[in-house]
Amino acid sequence: MAEVWLATAHGEAGFTRRVAIKQLFPRDGDGGAFERMFLDEARITSRLHHASIVSILDFGVEDGRPFQVLELVEGFDAWRLVKWGREQGKPLPVGLALHLCAVVGHALHFAHVAVDDEGAPLRIVHRDVSPQNVLVSRSGDVKLSDFGIAFAEGRAEKTVGGVARGKPAYMAPEQAVRGAMDGRTDVFGLGCVLHALLAGESALRDENSLVDLLAGVELKLDPSLPGPVREVIARATRRNKAERYDTAEAMALACTQLIPAFLADEPRTALSQWVKQISPVATVHPERSRGATPKPKRRWWPLAALATVPVIVAIAVVSRSPGGETATPARDSPPAERVEPAPVTPSGVEAPAVLPAVEPPKPAPALVVKKPAPPAAPLVTGVLTIGGESLLRGEVFIDGVSRGFAPTRLELPVGPHRVEVIGRDGVRRGPRELTVSRQHTQSSPLAWEE
Repeated sequence: MAEVWLATAHGEAGFTRRVAIKQLFPRDGDGGAFERMFLDEARITSRLHHASIVSILDFGVEDGRPFQVLELVEGFDAWRLVKWGREQGKPLPVGLALHLCAVVGHALHFAHVAVDDEGAPLRIVHRDVSPQNVLVSRSGDVKLSDFGIAFAEGRAEKTVGGVARGKPAYMAPEQAVRGAMDGRTDVFGLGCVLHALLAGESALRDENSLVDLLAGVELKLDPSLPGPVREVIARATRRNKAERYDTAEAMALACTQLIPAFLADEPRTALSQWVKQISPVATVHPERSRGATPKPKRRWWPLAALATVPVIVAIAVVSRSPGGETATPARDSPPAERVEPAPVTPSGVEAPAVLPAVEPPKPAPALVVKKPAPPAAPLVTGVLTIGGESLLRGEVFIDGVSRGFAPTRLELPVGPHRVEVIGRDGVRRGPRELTVSRQHTQSSPLAWEE
């Protein structure tokens, strides 16, 4: 949806501040939907002044592309850190995972109860609570980011019927079936986040898990997790949102109460130490920053061509320094053949020296440069969604190939497709000839629901 740049804001009297600039990619054919979502994100975030929410500092448009100036978090997203830790045999400790979710829980509660300037509730629901949207700084700060698909009163871009936005592995059942959502929807996502931080995957790990949950079977949690932690996750991820924690703050307090049992040190300091242990050393690449001129890449082919010249040519070359002194040959170079001075005749005229015949150097082979093949034309695709109670858990076949189970969302090449769903009872629904066009986007897909 957007690209992010590292930047420096300059002010009076030498004031500078490092910030992040998030700029929307140019898009055609979406009717301005992404621009409206981007503006909605800026409006929502501008009202959330909280220590654990990434703050927005400015908003504008450059060359027709909207941008946001955001607080810079010197660190990484939680999912990347978890993967690094597991690869190095240093998984995220239980106490730190509880601390991280407690901080995010308080941030979510602040957003859920936020009001506008007249005191009217904004009814914000993040809808994308995931480890990728939880940022952890090297100093141990935890920040919730990315309100790009958040629901709130007064959004310019309304959710289109038949569209469920969010990451499937962290999506509450009412969100998946496009039902009524509130703060408890984000509580479900936070429960899946806690499971992923400790077990390496969400409790809602695949399509079958969601189908079972919609059918009334509660999620299966990793048995290796400590009992009290499993209880917190189990309550947060109940199918019926009335059985979950009433608020994200209530879940945050439940996590906080468990921290002393698993962590003796101060959480923020311990988190900072763990991040520094597993993360690479921070480096800055000025040539990659926006507006800077990249360093020219060293070309290899002239060196390869020179390497083909016979060694005898290199031996015959005598280099001199600017001062006229002969440069010292490299130690690895073979000694040049000594040539005796020409004899002198009595008349004082040098006689021509008789030198051994030397085979002339062979010319270097011609360098053949192959022109790169022209880039392949991008595949034009559209989006198809298949769902509904009658199709629930049915196996979906597109053009005779199994593509998973309903409910599902598929990106397909533009054109006609033969779609069929085989239910759990073996009943075939279809086939249907559905034509996907480029106008069927993520925000306005072609839908088959029964």
